[in-house]
Amino acid sequence: MLLIVNPAAAGGRVGREWAKRERVLKRIGFDCPTVFTEAPRHATEIARNAVHDGEQLIVAAGGDGTLCEAAEGLYLAGGGTLAMLPVGTGNDTARTLEIPTRFETAARTALAGHWREIDLIRVGEHVVVNAIGVGLTGDINRRAAHIKVVRGIAAYAVTAAASLFRYEAPAVHMKAPNYDSKHKMMLLAVHNGPTTGGGFRLTPQAQPDDGMLDVCLVEDIPPFSRMRRLFAGIRGTLGCLPGSHELQAKVVELHHDQPLPAHLDGNQILFEPPMTRFELVPRALRIAAPPSTMTAVPVNPVLEAAGSVGG
Repeated sequence: MLLIVNPAAAGGRVGREWAKRERVLKRIGFDCPTVFTEAPRHATEIARNAVHDGEQLIVAAGGDGTLCEAAEGLYLAGGGTLAMLPVGTGNDTARTLEIPTRFETAARTALAGHWREIDLIRVGEHVVVNAIGVGLTGDINRRAAHIKVVRGIAAYAVTAAASLFRYEAPAVHMKAPNYDSKHKMMLLAVHNGPTTGGGFRLTPQAQPDDGMLDVCLVEDIPPFSRMRRLFAGIRGTLGCLPGSHELQAKVVELHHDQPLPAHLDGNQILFEPPMTRFELVPRALRIAAPPSTMTAVPVNPVLEAAGSVGG
């Protein structure tokens, strides 16, 4: 077992508070080597190398972006199980997978030895666990990354106000089986789970193991009408409004003539023209999760024994 910690998560709060969290881990019998990330994509490298070296369980402590990077490392290595200690800003991946957000409970879940297999989203050279946001949501995510005072949906709501009025929608051509349309696009959500941005329910019916991508494209609308879309995203009714297009597919292509701001589970990226392809990778990641969400099977006997320590 190896623990990967992103000290920069939650605006640096994880690093500042880690000594306290480490005492909690030791108290419940969570004892393993710890590696701190030092730069973007470092968690991917650490996780991939650890699995190649024989580690079977990788525990990632951080936000959605850290968890996504660690998952990519396991995917590239072709094995292993990922456990999550969700201590970031949004924690949408934990919400999707029903991972407890209380730190000690999440740690006990990691030790318990239960797992489930979930789908991943492949885009370019990356894989994503929960959500990809393109356009306005990518711009909002970029701004929210610099907020350190508030967390969760509040951080994204604060930055959304600025992006809503400034973002200029590009022309795109989206293709999927039985779908082909051209629009000026305000945002595109390609999801494996229902929420993003700390609780925005852009694809409320999405399931992480149903073998389908859930997609919502919102056409451009005047800036002063965009606020209604913001509240609809919080309520989970965005897809019901005029100009919204919802679909499920295994593969989606987005053709565009200019670079598009985007995020991969919160990690910033720029999609370059002429085309970005999103593809579902079924049952590609094994996740440690509460027994109510999956078949109860021990990850390995050592972890099963460790899970009994401290209750």
